[in-house]
Amino acid sequence: MAKPVAGLCPWWNGAGGPKKSFSDGDLVALAFWVAPTGQAIKRQFRPSRLTKTQLTIHDRPMALPSLNGMRAFEAAARLGSIKDAAEELHLTPSAISRHIRALERNLGQDLFERGFRQITPTIRGSYYARSLSEAFEAIWRATDDVSLADGPSHGRTQRVRVLCVPAVLNLWLADRLPNFRKLHPTVELEISTSGKRANFDLAIVDEFVYKAGPALTLLIPLVLTPVCAPSLLDGPVPLRSPADLVNHHLIHECESMRWKRWLEQEGVLDTTPKSSTTLDDCTLIMREAINGAGIALADTMMAQDLLQQGKLVAPFQARHTYPAGIYLHQRRSIGNKPGTGLFQDWLLSEVDDHKRVMAIA
Repeated sequence: MAKPVAGLCPWWNGAGGPKKSFSDGDLVALAFWVAPTGQAIKRQFRPSRLTKTQLTIHDRPMALPSLNGMRAFEAAARLGSIKDAAEELHLTPSAISRHIRALERNLGQDLFERGFRQITPTIRGSYYARSLSEAFEAIWRATDDVSLADGPSHGRTQRVRVLCVPAVLNLWLADRLPNFRKLHPTVELEISTSGKRANFDLAIVDEFVYKAGPALTLLIPLVLTPVCAPSLLDGPVPLRSPADLVNHHLIHECESMRWKRWLEQEGVLDTTPKSSTTLDDCTLIMREAINGAGIALADTMMAQDLLQQGKLVAPFQARHTYPAGIYLHQRRSIGNKPGTGLFQDWLLSEVDDHKRVMAIA
């Protein structure tokens, strides 16, 4: 049933009636809240045309659904996964599902379209999820502001927990951390290479594009190019064009698809190398390449420092993007935790510098 909205009718009193009397010549603006659409609409009436019922209806506050249900739904919609929402809220997936079902019953409609191991918010579900995210963010922000009333400027240590994939940490981030510590001595970093993302303030992860959920922000796409020791350029096996690569020992990361895809993009039809090695550790792959054991297919973040130091060279200018990237995951509940903001801003600045140096658009 449509109800007058007190906030939009300044002459409407809290007792359920008008604050003043009107003559038949007056036009009275009534705003009605239409529950199914969640929108306010305005109508104008002559007082003589308003029934007693219309003038005695008063706005009753709507009972809010369970906070647990709203938190479960918001997390699942934001992360795109019941399992990830369960990890973030420290509940079981079945508990998250129960909370969401209870919320849907309370609202009288489905908020998700459910498929096999997949959930997609409905149109109304997407709107509701965005609104809840903004509301929770405001609550966390306000709480953080209050808890930091004395400010971080008094020398208080700010601890930030960071999860980072080993390749990025060992081959790129580690050598840049001293500069961050110099700029922000009151921020204490706790960095791990394993664990659940939900247990960290920030997580730097690698992910395939098709798996990247809405909670991930792309830092940089995976741009691949062959790299090798300088000595291979003057070796007995030539490296005049990408087609010559198959005559060398190629080093694979976990599987051979990356090399195969890259060679095909260069027009090489026979992508089977003379010999190859498959390794699952990017740092070890780079060491093998430095030692002249073969040619590796490296992304720009893995190779930047080693190329600048002259330990590796890129025999060809050709680069190709692989459908994966380095992403940043921010735990929603950190609000505006200042140390986290400082590290995130610094990281984004370093990534921008990397893109500029490596000429990545």
